[in-house]
Amino acid sequence: MEDKAFRRGLSVAAIVLIVISAVLLTLTNTNGLLYGSEAVLYGVPFVAAAALPLLAVLLILTQFYTRTDTIEEMLGAIAVRYAIFGWCFVFVIKLASILLSVFFYDFYTENFATIYIVLNSINVCVIGTTVLALALRKLPVTKIEKKPMKIGQLLLLIMMMYGLTQVGSLMGMPIHLVLTTIGSMTADSEDAAAELSNNLVFSSGTVIRIISIGILPAIFEELLFRKFLIDRTIRHGEFISCAMSGIMFGLWHGNFQQFFFAFFIGVLFAFVYIRTGNIIYTMIMHASMNLVTSTVTVELFNALMKSMGIDMATGNINANIDDSVIIKSVLPMLLLLLLWIGLLVSFQIVGFIMLIVKRKKFKLAVMPGEPARKAILHSMTHSVEMWIFFSFALLLFVYQYIPDIIATIIELNGK
Repeated sequence: MEDKAFRRGLSVAAIVLIVISAVLLTLTNTNGLLYGSEAVLYGVPFVAAAALPLLAVLLILTQFYTRTDTIEEMLGAIAVRYAIFGWCFVFVIKLASILLSVFFYDFYTENFATIYIVLNSINVCVIGTTVLALALRKLPVTKIEKKPMKIGQLLLLIMMMYGLTQVGSLMGMPIHLVLTTIGSMTADSEDAAAELSNNLVFSSGTVIRIISIGILPAIFEELLFRKFLIDRTIRHGEFISCAMSGIMFGLWHGNFQQFFFAFFIGVLFAFVYIRTGNIIYTMIMHASMNLVTSTVTVELFNALMKSMGIDMATGNINANIDDSVIIKSVLPMLLLLLLWIGLLVSFQIVGFIMLIVKRKKFKLAVMPGEPARKAILHSMTHSVEMWIFFSFALLLFVYQYIPDIIATIIELNGK
């Protein structure tokens, strides 16, 4: 009983430290938006004062959660270790960004989009994956039997994935737009144009996008949120494996624009991996989506903007371009972009229809003695340890939206 109370106390302490970190990161970033990068640097010691004890608490908790015999033990063991991955995800890239801005300021600011995307990729694919693999190594693994999949089945699943992506985007985009609009209410047209050109995806190089956004996340995120996770949770049933994979994958995207569709496809990917035992299939599905959105669509959009005299890579605007030239060059690119979007939407509609038609094929098996699904979800949402992970994910949501909203409120009150 004393051991359980001690673990519960450590878990609550971890959640409190995450909340403190979220507040400190939000305030320093808000000050950075309003008063420059110096305000961000001044906040570093305070953020570190919460982040370092947090890591220590998480490492201690891993020594207490070493078994996965019950659902409660499994939730605690998984959540604590994925929280360590979350710590690396949040604080390692923050430290790297600060060091680069201090010692290589000009180079960092001039190549911000490319550097940040590469840093994020290294942080997740190398540091985060290695740390999580080491943290999970002592937890028992259940080997899933490998079964082949036909090309036609894989293509059909990819279409269904696009359908789920569209539904999820329609659910999350309105919330995302409302929050980002509130955060940019004081921006004028020039600020809005600069913000668009500073978008990490639009302003990064094609090769960087293909590797760091298209291919590497498809490989390593499938390892992180499918293979690593499901191999250690499937012993308690397919439902809890799919639920945890979808929820954790969706939350870890850290914004409403991606949360819902990431949740949906996370569940789909989990089902595919459970049924085939081969992570290559979900990697292919994941890569097909990433490459379409981060490469083809972005390249067409960049070409359209370039035909209008706007260079998305540099943010430069050619004000001397002749209107007749713009009209002649814009129309073909606009039609090509609209054709591409129409093709994607058609795939999404067909895929969603096929998902409805084939929905009975996605029935999850129930293990003997497996708790009711309502009880499993209750255990997930009422586990203090799971809330350590949830708190980290919510930190990402807060950091995504709140600094801009606070900055807007302060600026409006100051006018």
